[in-house]
Amino acid sequence: MLGRYQYSASVPALRPHRHRGGIEICFLERGVQTYRVKGIVHRLHGYDQFFTLPDEVHDTADLPEERGILYWLILKLEPAREFLGLSPTLAARLKRELLAMPARHFRAHPDCATVLRELVGLLDRGGTKQTPCRPLRLQSLLLEYLTLTIAASHQGLRGSASPLMQRVLDFIENHLDDPVRVLRLAEIARLSESRFKSRFKREVGVPPAEFWLRKKIEKASLLLKTRSVTQVAFELGFSSSQYFATVFKRYTLVNPSQFRPAKTGISQKARLRQPSTRTGLPRRP
Repeated sequence: MLGRYQYSASVPALRPHRHRGGIEICFLERGVQTYRVKGIVHRLHGYDQFFTLPDEVHDTADLPEERGILYWLILKLEPAREFLGLSPTLAARLKRELLAMPARHFRAHPDCATVLRELVGLLDRGGTKQTPCRPLRLQSLLLEYLTLTIAASHQGLRGSASPLMQRVLDFIENHLDDPVRVLRLAEIARLSESRFKSRFKREVGVPPAEFWLRKKIEKASLLLKTRSVTQVAFELGFSSSQYFATVFKRYTLVNPSQFRPAKTGISQKARLRQPSTRTGLPRRP
């Protein structure tokens, strides 16, 4: 099963689930996503991959699935008689390599996005445009994606941000109460604005303005424990408390006033666990 979501706003948390007899490989093209498996939380950024072994229970650690683009592939490893059209020897070798990937969370190969876009495009057009070579192309692309994934898993998370880009990230961390000025970040990186935006998104996984906004929301979650919504909004440079509340809910699914610790003793994490009444959203299995 191959799927893709493209969320323009956060959606409710993915509940604990497993895929019987199959592995799941996720590729986050854009945004931020959280997964938890065996009690360990993994925070993915754009161009990260993540996989689970057959029957492993996993979820999003009670956190919403955030806005972004993510592909997932659920691959059944049984029955062993036929696997992706390969000979029994090659099929057995590919299965062994998939099950033995040394890293669960790693940086994807740069070509993964191109391969997956073509795969999804072929499947979307499957009902209207059938050609004799289409099944062969689907098989070829799927095998290419799997081999790229295996190779990337051996590289781990190395090289996710260069020293030049790290300077920019450090600047953002120390200026979260300032307005977002991408041109200023480009000057720090000594790049043109267009080249900086392209490189930042490639290395960090999201556009610079969105990254800055996400960091503001992370800091706001801490400040709300001791400050009012209005104080936090203006301390972090939002033009109004209403605009701050809108942005905060977009990423967390709750209003800042709901997120603050209440006298009833209900924690903000418990609030995020409450069932959502939103309907009509595409959900993964």
